[in-house]
Amino acid sequence: MRIRSKEKRGVISSKKFDQIPAEAEREMTQVFDSPGKILIKVHFGEPGNKAALVPADVAFIIDWLKARGLEPIFIDSPVAYNSPRNSVKGYEQVAKDRGYAKLAPIIISNDYVDVKAKNFTVQVIKELAKAENVLVISHVKGHYCSGFGGAIKNLAMGGVTKKTKGEEHTFGKPKWVGECDGCGLCVKQCPSKAIKMVEGKAKILLDDCWGCSICEVNCPSLAPQVALFDDLLGQAAAAVISKLPLKTYYINILKNISKLCDCESDCGEIIAPDAGVLFSMDPVAIDRASLEKIGKQIFMDANYKDPASQIDSAEKYICK
Repeated sequence: MRIRSKEKRGVISSKKFDQIPAEAEREMTQVFDSPGKILIKVHFGEPGNKAALVPADVAFIIDWLKARGLEPIFIDSPVAYNSPRNSVKGYEQVAKDRGYAKLAPIIISNDYVDVKAKNFTVQVIKELAKAENVLVISHVKGHYCSGFGGAIKNLAMGGVTKKTKGEEHTFGKPKWVGECDGCGLCVKQCPSKAIKMVEGKAKILLDDCWGCSICEVNCPSLAPQVALFDDLLGQAAAAVISKLPLKTYYINILKNISKLCDCESDCGEIIAPDAGVLFSMDPVAIDRASLEKIGKQIFMDANYKDPASQIDSAEKYICK
């Protein structure tokens, strides 16, 4: 599915966290117009994370789907870093421990189909590419590398394999294209603490670098080794979306809006009040609306990154 710019849909907003508004019900009924299996793309959360979604946050959606003859199946992919979630079996156990198996079956997959993007080949999770129906449920929160996470981040990282996840980070690592002036801003802003001042100049420890590109967007003497992290996110998200079925819908839940991602065991402080639930057929529109409701500056202050950059990149590749 490609969403052309002229075909963008609107976004439906609700202040209620346990009810689908009538307008959204009508849209979802049109999208999911016949019984069958439906994959629910979620992020189950790192063990210990207190802000990530829990089964109670999505139970009303699962009940609605089941009442219409649909068979929900949760899906996500293992992570590339050291975590209980970095293997299929380990992540399955995390999801079960968090209670999701009580609502629906769970698939953790690292199987894939290849999709060629601008700068790399994206390994899209095979089950998503072969699905008849997909519902993308995203918890909106901050993120140390992308500024914020919503539907685009959910697909760009969660809809791909461990290999592609690693490449999105690695290809965003910096290289010097000019002289360091010794200002030290990159040292302050680096989330992985991979930059040190040595004799008045910044020294980048690439082995410790997460490839977030924050230093690159704030320093004219640095550039990405391949592409900015936000652009790589956009490429990956577009690759996943290109393989999703026409029967795909998006829900963003704006609650427990933490400084850091659901990937962290410690999510950091809550940086914004709860702002409701958004519904849309358009991943770009729903993420833009999420930023508008919360306030872009809140995320920029928390993580030194313009959270709209990934959305701009995704839109560029989705709508080409």
